[in-house]
Amino acid sequence: MMTVSLTCVGAEGQQVRLRRVQVSPPENTSLSASEYEALLDLMGSDNGTELNSLYRTSVDGTTYNDLLDSVGDAEPLVFVIRKGKYVFGVFINCGLELPDDPTDWHKYDCDVWYFSLAGHFPKPTKIDIDEGDHFVVVSGREGSLSGWANAEIGGRLYLGFRPYIRSCMQVTDSRYLPAGYTGERNEYGGAYLGGSYDFIADEIEVLHVVGNSR
Repeated sequence: MMTVSLTCVGAEGQQVRLRRVQVSPPENTSLSASEYEALLDLMGSDNGTELNSLYRTSVDGTTYNDLLDSVGDAEPLVFVIRKGKYVFGVFINCGLELPDDPTDWHKYDCDVWYFSLAGHFPKPTKIDIDEGDHFVVVSGREGSLSGWANAEIGGRLYLGFRPYIRSCMQVTDSRYLPAGYTGERNEYGGAYLGGSYDFIADEIEVLHVVGNSR
C-alpha cells in the first residue's frame, strides 16, 4: 500500500498538511514499516519513489562478491547499516561501477547524502555533506582500496575489510551534523554513527530506488 501526503488550503487560507498513511515495506527488507516510511520521507517520496531490497548480509552472504552479485548494475542505491541501537545509511545517486581490471579500483562522482533512522537524533534525520565528498570508490572483485577496504562512500564510510562486507569504518565531520545529535563522537566532535570508528555491522542492506533517477 502506498499513498501520498497532500497540502490543502482551508476555509481561512491556512495550509493543512495531511499525514501520509503508513506504507508497506518491500519484501525481504530489514526495514520496519516506520523506518521505511521515514526513509521515503527523507527522500521526498511524494513523487512516487519506492525501494526494492536487493541485498542483505543475513540472507545473501557477507562477502563483497555476494553484494556485487545481488546488486548488479542497479541505480540509484540506498545502503542501510544496523549496529545495535543505531540504524543509519547513505543514498547514492548512482550504482556500483567496477573498474575494468578486477584487481584495480574505480573512483567516480556521485550525489551522496547520509541519514539516521534511529539512535542519533530525536527523529529520522538527513545529513547533507559538501560536494567535495560526493564520490564513490569501489574495488574490483579481486582488488581493494589501499590494500584493505572494498568500498568508500562519501569520503568517510568504508565497507568491507576483506573478506567480510560487514567490517566497517565511519566518521562524519562535525560541520555536517544537524542540531540534536546525541550519538558517539570522536575528540574533534565527529560523529561515529556505528558507535565507534571501526565496527562490525549487525546487518547491511542495499536497496534499489525506483521512480528516482539521475
